[in-house]
Amino acid sequence: MADELYPLESIHNFIEKTVIIEKPERYVSKFRPTILEERKPIHFMKTMGPTKLEAPFPNNYLKKHSKEPKLPEIKQVKTHYICSTKKPSVPTGPFLPPVSIISTPTKRKTAIPKGPKQPPSVVDSNKGHKECYNRNSGLLPVYIRKKDYGEVPNYLLRRKAKHEKALEEYNINLKKQQEHETMKYLSDKECQSIVEDLKQKYNELNAEYLRLPFVIDTMSTRDRKTRLEVEMKQLEDDIKLLNRLESICKNK
Repeated sequence: MADELYPLESIHNFIEKTVIIEKPERYVSKFRPTILEERKPIHFMKTMGPTKLEAPFPNNYLKKHSKEPKLPEIKQVKTHYICSTKKPSVPTGPFLPPVSIISTPTKRKTAIPKGPKQPPSVVDSNKGHKECYNRNSGLLPVYIRKKDYGEVPNYLLRRKAKHEKALEEYNINLKKQQEHETMKYLSDKECQSIVEDLKQKYNELNAEYLRLPFVIDTMSTRDRKTRLEVEMKQLEDDIKLLNRLESICKNK
């Protein structure tokens, strides 16, 4: 009795029982086809409108320019002109008209008055608004219409002539220098006079060299001494060379 009033505790007693909710029946239209009709094509279904439409025929389409107004056709009327007088018949055989009948059309030469030359222009609009080209705009072919177009400028010709003259003078001076530098045969008297001049110059340098102080303690005196020594050595070599050449010429 006590077990029935107070049952044992269990987890199953605390779980809520699932409630089964009954759903209403699915709505089915009364126009829905039956199972047998579902196997038939679509156009047999119970729908609004005709069961089957025919495809339109191309000849029934609206053609281009069909609704535009058309002008009435112009009928050509053939007109016949009847001449009252009869013309002479054409002559048979070879026939040439007389020379006097042949006439050449003459053209009258009318003098056209020449006014001031108008500048070149360009039309901007259909109303005649014009715009004249400026000389410095670059749109006019000014340079190609010059009289000396394509010719060598004068300043280039002057420069070329000046260059040729300078080159000619240079060649003349070079030729003179080469002629002056060419070796010449000296006579005995000329050779002796040159040797005497060299000896005299050597004596002058030697006297200047002997007048130098005994103690050389400045840069100026040192440089002077070295300069005199070099010049004296060069003169000695020149005198020896001339004496040797003179002896060779005498032996010959």
